[in-house]
Amino acid sequence: MSKVEFVFKFMRNIFWMILMEGVLAILTGTLIVIYPDLLGILVGMLLIIGGIGALTVAFKIKKFTKFKIEI
Repeated sequence: MSKVEFVFKFMRNIFWMILMEGVLAILTGTLIVIYPDLLGILVGMLLIIGGIGALTVAFKIKKFTKFKIEI
């Protein structure tokens, strides 16, 4: 895979993750307005889904890069 292909693929992944997170945030906000008692559950679900998306993108980046990131 060339560097240009990697960049385009990476940008596509970032785009879809941000798009899905935005749609989920709008949906969560709408549901909180309608059902305020579900605030904790809905925000928790939004954070979990956003975290899973961020981890997915991070592992894809790690797979295609040469440098090592140590935590």
